[in-house]
Amino acid sequence: MAMGTILLANAAISTIQERKAEKVVETLNQFQPPLCKAIRTGQLVELNAAELVPGDIVCLEAGDRVPADIRLIHASNMRVNEATLTGESLPVDKSESALLEECALSERSNMLFMGTDVCGGKGRGVVVQTGMNTEMGHLMSLLKHQEKEVTPLQEKVSSISKKFMKGALIVGGLVFVMGTLRGIPIPQMITTSITLAASAIPEGLPVTITIALSAGIYRMAKKNALIRKLSSLETLGRTTVICTDKTGTLTKNEMTVKAISTADRRWTVTGNGYEPTGVLHEVGPEVAATALELEDTDRYEQHVANPDLNRLLQICLLCNNSELEQQEGQWTTKGDPTEGALLALAAKNGLWLKDMTHWHRGHEIPFDSKTAKMSVVCKDVQNEQECYLFSKGAVETILRHCSRYQKNGDLFPLYEDQKQFILQQSEQYSADALRVLAFAYRPFDESEGGDSIDDERELIYVGLAGMMDPPKPEVEQSIQEAFALGIKPVMITGDHPITAIAIGKQLGINSDAHSVVTGHELDRLSDEELIRMVDQVSIFARVTPEHKLRIVTALQQCGQIVAMTGDGVNDTPAIKQANVGIAMGRTGTEVTKETADMVLTQDDFGTIVEGVKEGRTIIGNIRKALGCLLTGNLAEILVTSVAVMVGLPIPLVPIQILLMNLLTDALPAMVLAVNGGEKTKQPKRTDFVDKALYQKVITRGVLLGLGSLGLFGASLAVGAPVPVAQSVAFATLVAGQLMQAFSWRQEGTEETVRDWTKDRFLLGALCVSWLALLGALYIPPLAGFFHTARLPMHYWIPILGVAGSVSLLAKPVLNLIAKKQAHNASPASGTYAAAV
Repeated sequence: MAMGTILLANAAISTIQERKAEKVVETLNQFQPPLCKAIRTGQLVELNAAELVPGDIVCLEAGDRVPADIRLIHASNMRVNEATLTGESLPVDKSESALLEECALSERSNMLFMGTDVCGGKGRGVVVQTGMNTEMGHLMSLLKHQEKEVTPLQEKVSSISKKFMKGALIVGGLVFVMGTLRGIPIPQMITTSITLAASAIPEGLPVTITIALSAGIYRMAKKNALIRKLSSLETLGRTTVICTDKTGTLTKNEMTVKAISTADRRWTVTGNGYEPTGVLHEVGPEVAATALELEDTDRYEQHVANPDLNRLLQICLLCNNSELEQQEGQWTTKGDPTEGALLALAAKNGLWLKDMTHWHRGHEIPFDSKTAKMSVVCKDVQNEQECYLFSKGAVETILRHCSRYQKNGDLFPLYEDQKQFILQQSEQYSADALRVLAFAYRPFDESEGGDSIDDERELIYVGLAGMMDPPKPEVEQSIQEAFALGIKPVMITGDHPITAIAIGKQLGINSDAHSVVTGHELDRLSDEELIRMVDQVSIFARVTPEHKLRIVTALQQCGQIVAMTGDGVNDTPAIKQANVGIAMGRTGTEVTKETADMVLTQDDFGTIVEGVKEGRTIIGNIRKALGCLLTGNLAEILVTSVAVMVGLPIPLVPIQILLMNLLTDALPAMVLAVNGGEKTKQPKRTDFVDKALYQKVITRGVLLGLGSLGLFGASLAVGAPVPVAQSVAFATLVAGQLMQAFSWRQEGTEETVRDWTKDRFLLGALCVSWLALLGALYIPPLAGFFHTARLPMHYWIPILGVAGSVSLLAKPVLNLIAKKQAHNASPASGTYAAAV
């Protein structure tokens, strides 16, 4: 009945997981915008995206989601966020210009892809692919053709079950033959052999593993991780490589200004994301470190004393089309992420758009990817004499239009040597993976002709701002902890290699230029070449979803157990292929979450490391529980089989064997499986079944079995009735299994006796088991049912002596075995080469 219940539970779990897998395809099918604007019969109409066909002309503007794969025929300052598809953290400029046929997905600037978002400008294009033929549809096809590999846990459980099934049949058959030859009635031998064979199989193992995993899932839920599949947590404990996306996983996916400079002063900026908290630390040869850590009123006075900085922040606010807002406690930007970062910079210094209401915009020259700059004309209505043209853009472009520069509020001619100095500053920022913008202005005379509005010459250079998508502050420590656990983090990103290298340096990932491989280089590598070199690479840049899938597959073929993290749709195929797929709960798409084995509710990379520790704790717990189970089973087999072979009466009746297996053996093992492992030693990658475990099981099982058999024979020798001798053997086996539960609990930990005495569950399970043993011996109805006899008190002295000495005697035996193995593996031994 118990085994039937376990099988039904496993079948139910499998059915639920299969249904979750089917939801992946359903979710992908829903990943289409409902409406779009298309030209039909010469008129602009609104259509359901599912109605689009190749050849349709679609019109798009800022805020729209691209409904199909579209070839642009016209684009005006168009910028598209393709992070969910390519992993590119910054919006991509789009144009109608023709490109070479051999072009990476992330560099197809004349194409719009289904599921991406337009964040600026306008465009019109021809639908070239729809539905499953789009790049997004191609991702779904990758998912449909993938087959999830069998987990290490499933492989081991299957292997153990097969081994013990074969062993049980052999032992049961041998006992049956020997007993029959000795003249024992065949019905009795059939019952004994079947029961003995059943006792050899650890039928409590499946439910013990399920309980261990369920307890681990409960503990991980408290650490902000949702485990969607039971076996994935154990697999996570075996992980050797964590492949992680950069944008949104290692970084915040929020542009942040990290450094600014004027003609003669430089600052570093603290704070991350769009949250307006942080300060400026001035650096330079004259100033070691000065923080503008002032109240808002004091900051305004500081700006007056710093006219260059004040002017730069003014341009950040006025030459800007985005908004900074707070939603549900989170600061976000409405518009371009780069402009949002500039608004956050100004806000950190106490300046907000609301402080600039007296400035009115008269004209705008929008950002153009060809000119790489944006300009606005603004007039101060409080001081009608002040009217300026403010510009921001690429450093080279701005400098080309500048003839003067501002220093401490004064203006000076901008000669070639000063331009070279500014370009050197820009290159230093770029080397740190900062995206650099330059700022300039000039007074504007409203009496000038209309053509002069677009005349951006004679500008006055003010300064530079370097920004980046910064790493999450806690990630570096988590990565170092992963290294300490023997796990190799690998960054896989769609960003530029320079950006990836800089982020890798900040996080401690090996970021030498030789350890970075780009998507172009991957395309030139065969699968065999990739397998040979993939273990040596720490960073992959400019990759596509197909590349991510190839990388994960190659690592698996090298024998690595791979965990893959991500949040975008572009990560989904690799997440499904990985041994453990991990999705970000806050920034991850629904497709990614449905595909993943594990969802991080707080998007914390450190939770993955905690998951690895928890997985290794579970492996240790399963190892202890399995050792406890197998030791008792081996002792039972040994007692019965040896007794039959040497001509002694059968020491255990079938009903006694069942009692040991179902209550006094399995119950302590289940409690061992849920131990939290608070004082576990530094986790190591280990298997829950290995040679060392078998040695401990065999040593303890043989000692317990021989001790029980010895007491059984001694009882018969002194004239005790067979039922009394059988009860002695029964009590010795049960007591020995219960006593060594303590030693199995302390296995691989630094716990003391005081620690395990606080384990209420273990003590409770042992009390129940002891009461069951005493009840079976001393309560007449139960004694009759289990065919036991009341034992006088003096019998308990040798029983407890044998039961308590098993763990103590096993230690020197195991130490002797270890020394012998070390000697055989020493260089002086002929087996050294084989051992290595």
